[in-house]
Amino acid sequence: DSFRAYEKGVALFSFPHVLPIWINYLLAFVERYGDSKIERTRDLFEECCETVPAEDAKTIFSMYANFERQYGLDRHAMEVYDRATRVVQNSDKYDTYLEYIEYVHEMHGPARTRDIYESAMATLANEDIKNVGIKFAEMEMELNDVPRARAILAHASQVCDPRVELSFWKYWREFEIQHGDEDTFKEMLR
Repeated sequence: DSFRAYEKGVALFSFPHVLPIWINYLLAFVERYGDSKIERTRDLFEECCETVPAEDAKTIFSMYANFERQYGLDRHAMEVYDRATRVVQNSDKYDTYLEYIEYVHEMHGPARTRDIYESAMATLANEDIKNVGIKFAEMEMELNDVPRARAILAHASQVCDPRVELSFWKYWREFEIQHGDEDTFKEMLR
């Protein structure tokens, strides 16, 4: 009976008023059925994702990805995260990318995160690029690819003012001291 009430509620209201109804409906459905009605649960999430506005999308897509991680397929979880990075509002993109990267790193290792990092570097706002650039360079260092890490830092430096982004430049300086030579250090200073 409660599921019928939820169905009626999501049919009657629109966003933002329907958001708490959707959240409770999805949580109750997943708790009640778990992995026994995976396709129906996916249908509910998809129905919600089609109408959710960008400012509320992070919550719904995160719930959907967590459902897929727990009960569904790895491929589906990655697709949900990928869609989320395109749908959520700009202020939520950084956190969404980090969640996506963390999941892929955990499931497939650091090499599979390269495409996601590249997408993040291309789409995120300038204030987030420095943090993603540092994380991307650290991931490349896990793979022992120093030249690629250096290129990533050089790319991220294009949006990092040395007078403002002191932490980024300090990180790059330490990187060059540890892994570079005189020429690469001079290039960093230039």
